[in-house]
Amino acid sequence: MSTLPEWIAHPALRPTWERVATRLEQAGLVPEGSVRVRLASREERQAAGDLLGRTITREAVSVDLAALDRRLHERSGVGGLHAVLVRLGIGLEDRPAARAAKTESRQRPLSIAAAAIDAPWVPDWVAGLRRSGLLTNRDNAESIARNAALVLDDLTRRERRSQSRVELGARLLGDAHALDRDRLLHQVVIRGLAAAAGVPVPMGGRSREALWARFGVDPDLLSRTCLLWGLRLASDSPVAARLDAAAEAGDPVHVTEWDLRRTPRLIPAPDTRILVCENPRVIEGLAENGVAGWAAVCTSGQPNLVVDKVLDHLARSDVELRYHGDFDWPGVAIANRAVERYGVIPWRMSVDDYTRAVRAEGLALGEAVVEPIWDLELGAAMRSRDRVVHEESVLSELVDALANEP
Repeated sequence: MSTLPEWIAHPALRPTWERVATRLEQAGLVPEGSVRVRLASREERQAAGDLLGRTITREAVSVDLAALDRRLHERSGVGGLHAVLVRLGIGLEDRPAARAAKTESRQRPLSIAAAAIDAPWVPDWVAGLRRSGLLTNRDNAESIARNAALVLDDLTRRERRSQSRVELGARLLGDAHALDRDRLLHQVVIRGLAAAAGVPVPMGGRSREALWARFGVDPDLLSRTCLLWGLRLASDSPVAARLDAAAEAGDPVHVTEWDLRRTPRLIPAPDTRILVCENPRVIEGLAENGVAGWAAVCTSGQPNLVVDKVLDHLARSDVELRYHGDFDWPGVAIANRAVERYGVIPWRMSVDDYTRAVRAEGLALGEAVVEPIWDLELGAAMRSRDRVVHEESVLSELVDALANEP
């Protein structure tokens, strides 16, 4: 391999060659255009003059890449500009081609997703994925896009039937955990479900599960439960028998999505009166005191999907539903939702009940105010006192009131 001549390989030319290489990369490795090169010393000016074949006296010079390429072809003995830079050990990249390849790589998973499903909501889904960058620079992006499209096509085209995400993942993808919440596929599918439903992408865990449920998919059949006490059903089923046995023994009992699948509808026994409470301690208090004539459903804080389904069943029955919860802003939000969605009647949750129970040493309510829709005076009193009253602190009064009610 021949040695490059001094007028090409002079050490003082290194900054010049690096600037020329950068411009060549920007031009897609085509020697065209020009680049301005600063020459910091007399030695650099002399070397640049030898390279370009002219005298340079200023501290900067404009290098025409096409002219330099012709000169090197004629005199270098190794070829044009590209060949000389390679011989000098300067790596070159076709930057426009690299950008195009990167753009194509980013676009390919989105194109796969867009082509896989023929539905009016798909463009919104794909546009959201593009904005989110979820599939950008991921080695498995194309596989994720294909799997997401497969799941979404199944959920939006098939007749809806109840199934768990475990069942869905195993049936369609051969992986029972493919749609777990910590998987990227879960996030991509959620965005598709939101687009299909015409709703914003849910941010919270509960709202995501509600969106899955809208398409007949539950997280699993056992992990979410609803705590009951004293509820008897007007039906003949294994679940009804288990609830009846628990009620006879005075024991609290949990029901799951599995139970609800086996019981098409929860129809309470005639003349059932039901208290819906927020805290499990209330269920304990009722069980410990053996309060007769009542059943209870506990939301255990913010209701999960199983609790929602139980309350929905009961709300469609001819049964009295009373509600009691915490006097704090989250508790008011839960009560508001229960009033609006299930028609529950707030019980012992008036402004008078609050003012009798509130204590100066109680916890502060905080600033996230939620107005109680059933009693605006209660909201004003809570803001004025700025103190929480937890349901457990009035448990004895609740138990006595229920026990003594005809």
